[in-house]
Amino acid sequence: MQNLIKKAKKGDKKSLSKAIFLIKDDAYKIAYCYLHNKEDSMDAVANAVEKAILNIKNIKKTKFFKTWFIRIVINECNMKLRKREKIMRIDDLSKEKSTKKTNKEEKMDLNNSLNKLSPSDKSLIYMKYYLGYTLKEISELMDLPLSTVKTRIYKNLKLLKKELEIKEV
Repeated sequence: MQNLIKKAKKGDKKSLSKAIFLIKDDAYKIAYCYLHNKEDSMDAVANAVEKAILNIKNIKKTKFFKTWFIRIVINECNMKLRKREKIMRIDDLSKEKSTKKTNKEEKMDLNNSLNKLSPSDKSLIYMKYYLGYTLKEISELMDLPLSTVKTRIYKNLKLLKKELEIKEV
């Protein structure tokens, strides 16, 4: 991959295309973890590709291309989430707030429990347990200290366990 990135930095678009193709699945999975929407996730990855094309010459170490690109994807997702929040606030003003109670089946569902976590916390768990990243790789991708990644993952695992626990009557 490093050879592809070195060529891409010199202006070879095919090399950049090949490098992005190698990591596109991981980028999409992370985007989907943040956005929960196929179209928005594809848009975030497409926007990240566009930014990567424009800024490939700025990457300092070619071995960190994947980390660099995934970080761009995460930033794109965060921008989309901020836009959604603004839209939701406007909708909340015009409509009554509806409260929805969750039943026991929903509490036992792992996806619903994961959705209660913040997008960044959910992505940490997703990267560790679904995508198989090491804690060190997650630390680099998320631009967080390793100790923070460990703490947040294990804290949220405890919350999930508590959420999913079936209590005996």
